[in-house]
Amino acid sequence: MEKLDKKIFGTLFFSIFAAVTGVGVVVPLLPIYAHDLGASGLYIGFIFGAFSLSRSFFLPWFGRLSDVKGRKPFIVPGFLGYALISIAFIYSNSVNTLIVIRFFHGIASAMLMPVIQAYIGDITPKGREGVTMGLFNMSLFLGLSVGPLIGGFIKDQFGLQASFLCMALLALIGFFLS
Repeated sequence: MEKLDKKIFGTLFFSIFAAVTGVGVVVPLLPIYAHDLGASGLYIGFIFGAFSLSRSFFLPWFGRLSDVKGRKPFIVPGFLGYALISIAFIYSNSVNTLIVIRFFHGIASAMLMPVIQAYIGDITPKGREGVTMGLFNMSLFLGLSVGPLIGGFIKDQFGLQASFLCMALLALIGFFLS
């Protein structure tokens, strides 16, 4: 029976855990940041919608391209994109800029999620798909669980900008692991 490549699985697990934790650090704080920049409720909706809209359109595109060109050419730049986007948040000075940043954030996310999930599928032995994907999805939900707690602590102790730096650092961890 085939065995799961634990080195690749572990790298993908911890890379996506780091990235999702970073997003979890920042996303709950985005409405506060947007409000400080003058966003109304509608514009906060645009900020969150821009991410989901771009991600929705680009998910199948990057997934298909990774089937042809390989996984790593999308994973590595996706993590680097996450890190650069994290820094861009710090320099955002308007609501419209936040909307654009979140749009590109969605594109970077689309470079990662379907490609990493496909990679997990590539290395999963036949008959172990459910347990392997279940274990991998732990990385997503653990990151979403601890990220907001870390983000709240960082914001309270060091300020909102430090939260964005934390997201950048965590994305860079994913980048270097990949």
